Amino acid sequence: MMILPVSENTYSANRVSFFLEMALRKRQLEGLEVGKVRLEPEARRKVLGVSDLAKPPCSLWYSLNGQERDEYDPGTRFGFDTGHVIENYVLDLLETPMENRQKTLGWHYAPAPGARIHGHPDGFLDGLIPGSRLVIECKATGGYSFAKKLEEGPDSSHIEQAFCYASALRADFFCIIYANREAKKSTAFFKVFGYRVNSQKMAKKAVRSLFHARFLPVLMAEKRPAPPLKPAYEFGPRGWRCRPDKTYFARGKKQLQVGYCSYRRSCPEAIAYRKGLEAGKRASA
Repeated sequence: MMILPVSENTYSANRVSFFLEMALRKRQLEGLEVGKVRLEPEARRKVLGVSDLAKPPCSLWYSLNGQERDEYDPGTRFGFDTGHVIENYVLDLLETPMENRQKTLGWHYAPAPGARIHGHPDGFLDGLIPGSRLVIECKATGGYSFAKKLEEGPDSSHIEQAFCYASALRADFFCIIYANREAKKSTAFFKVFGYRVNSQKMAKKAVRSLFHARFLPVLMAEKRPAPPLKPAYEFGPRGWRCRPDKTYFARGKKQLQVGYCSYRRSCPEAIAYRKGLEAGKRASA
């Protein structure tokens, strides 16, 4: 993770956590009117977004060069859809105004398609922290992933993403809220990590440096960049999952998936790995 002009801030995390706890109690007593959630259709886009900071360079190159992407199976799509619903549920609890959700942001960046990088923060609040603006980025996770966040902290790419939004909105604070979609009576539903932007002037420069470091090598590449050698270490403990080995293959699915990559049918490492598996099965038959 690039060094950013931010510091952990327990005040903002505790304040958001307190308001969420109070909202959940109020919901129990009075009910809750849930805002309308729009589940967008699948889009094959060639624009560059802040969320692409989380993509490995090989996957991002495929995306920008029109490579055919795998179709999501119904189970995966259901997971994404329930994630959107849960994220909006959290924003409803925090009484986030609809006009403050999914606000369209843009950064001029000449090498990018259309010379622009796009972004849509989940939401922001004015006044929850007195005299300051707070960006809210909510991520719905499974139980195992939620437990890892409690142990290891937030993904570095999520911090970078929320930081970019805070810089564009000139927010002094940002919070990342992880919501556990598998929460039960004995498990936590959410965990809040709070951060403060130490300097808006430095933040603007840091965002530009972040875009240069992550996007420029991919935009300038004539062929697909190599995957990270050690994603779990190069990009933090919850780094990119794109290596074709047993650790990164999802269990319970056909051997067409390398981590979370959507271009597994095109990935030469994944193809070679599958062929090796098939050859091993034939040899042992």
